[in-house]
Amino acid sequence: MSFEFFDPVGEVRITVGNLPHWYQPGVTYFVTFRTDDSLPPEVAQLWYRRRDDWLQRHGIDPRAAHRSALFRRMPAAQRREFHKEFSREFMAYLDRGCGACVLRRPELARIVADGLRHFDGERYRLGDFVVMPNHVHLLVCLLGQTDVEKQCYSWKK
Repeated sequence: MSFEFFDPVGEVRITVGNLPHWYQPGVTYFVTFRTDDSLPPEVAQLWYRRRDDWLQRHGIDPRAAHRSALFRRMPAAQRREFHKEFSREFMAYLDRGCGACVLRRPELARIVADGLRHFDGERYRLGDFVVMPNHVHLLVCLLGQTDVEKQCYSWKK
């Protein structure tokens, strides 16, 4: 599989939800999705509160419907600061193995793996992936007009 890397001078769309997401046509994505219980509720609440405080300090209402557009208008250095402060911390919590870790069960991990492979070659080119006890990491290159958000939703459901 050949990988197309992120082009720092190419067109990019950034959205801000729980974490910032960067979208660029034709590139390979590193995708992570998790089980619902992979973060203890008190940790998630604190993380969201800190994130919302950061956004407010930088002039963005975290409840605004257009917060993604506002975030995209921020200077690149501030967006990187946000990612450094929040994304890495979020991923570190995932690796602590919180929750029921249902994907530790081989039969459930196999269902996830089979689901990832299902449209390989049709909607996307699947690279390496790993099913962890409470989350999944994968490399994928989307084909044609496949929308990354819709495809991720499909995998997660």
